[in-house]
Amino acid sequence: MVREIKVVETIHGRRFKVRYRLGGRDTSETFVRESDAIMFRDILGAGRGDRVAEATRWLEGRRTADAKIVPTFGQWFDGYVDQLTGVTPRTRNDYRSLHRRYLNHLDPLPLTMIARPHVTDLVNSMDNAGRSPKTIKQAVHLLSTCLRLAIDEGHIAANPCRNIRLPSTSLNEVEARFLSYEEADELVRAIPDHYRSLVVFLLGTGLRWSEATALQTKHVNIQAGTIRVERAWKRVPGEGFVVSVPKTRKAKRTVNAATMALAAAQPLLRRPADLLFTTPAGDPVRHANFYNNVWQRALLRTSLDPRPRIHDLRHTHASWLLSEGIAIEAVQDQLGHESLETTRKTYAKLIPAVGVAVGKAASAALDRALVSQTAAHDPAVGVVGVVGVEVGQRKELASLEPPVTPRLHQPASNA
Repeated sequence: MVREIKVVETIHGRRFKVRYRLGGRDTSETFVRESDAIMFRDILGAGRGDRVAEATRWLEGRRTADAKIVPTFGQWFDGYVDQLTGVTPRTRNDYRSLHRRYLNHLDPLPLTMIARPHVTDLVNSMDNAGRSPKTIKQAVHLLSTCLRLAIDEGHIAANPCRNIRLPSTSLNEVEARFLSYEEADELVRAIPDHYRSLVVFLLGTGLRWSEATALQTKHVNIQAGTIRVERAWKRVPGEGFVVSVPKTRKAKRTVNAATMALAAAQPLLRRPADLLFTTPAGDPVRHANFYNNVWQRALLRTSLDPRPRIHDLRHTHASWLLSEGIAIEAVQDQLGHESLETTRKTYAKLIPAVGVAVGKAASAALDRALVSQTAAHDPAVGVVGVVGVEVGQRKELASLEPPVTPRLHQPASNA
């Protein structure tokens, strides 16, 4: 009779168990690979005498061989990053930085030794240290994709990252702050003259800070009214800030700029390779310095509450586009979001004007449908007999518009 191989589901994945007798007692051996379980079973045969000894010798030899050929996580990670295709040097640096900060304690372990408790410990330790849910997700995702390749190569049978519950991002996300026209105007007036052009430009283009401050004169096309985004600042460990390609494929794009944003940028155009925005000394504008010495001080001179972040200028730009009826797909392209879902999640349900437009469109459609329906049955009944609202009342409701707010003032000529 062929000895049975029992399949066992564990928290580490599927395992294969072979039972036999050793020294007069029942025992078992569990294998990660089914092929090893089959080989062990076949050598055991009926499980008597020399067959048991031969099977145990084979098993010991197999373990020794596995220990020699299974790479450690550190070795595997280095190879994993090196063989990635379709990624930028910036992405490789990001992966190595994540590994160095959060995953390198796993480096000495053979891949077969990495188990679910290692992953849960990683998540909990990062969470307890105050790391953001986004950072935790990035670290676990990197570990998971690295180990997924190890499965494909036959080094491990299951991914210990599977079904790991991660901290919720919704509880920790900073809510987007959308400025009204009046608030934006108040903010721009509070910014010192030298940096006012930069703030107007951010409001009028929706560029990321790292993109706007890396722009060169050659990227601005005043005649076409466009900005070409081809590069961005990136912090590289050990090197400081360097200019690199934008963060995603869609981030490399052509942006349609507001007329006032172009007017603010035009006096700053110099030689093609010169930075568009600089400090008074001509150096690149760094986020930390601008935030502490310009942004925060300017906010103290305003009544804005809650106080916006610099990134909220980008959110505000998107909200204004949506409030003007621009399709969300066009907003995605303008912002350079890789996924439309990112744009929808951030903006679609947060813009009241969009809801007003949807409500008006639904009202117009329903009016046409109900007028047609009731007229076909009994013209004397009218719509009031169906929904209890006179046609005149509906027209009055449909004419209601959101309050009109003033646009940004024209920036000073020396901005």
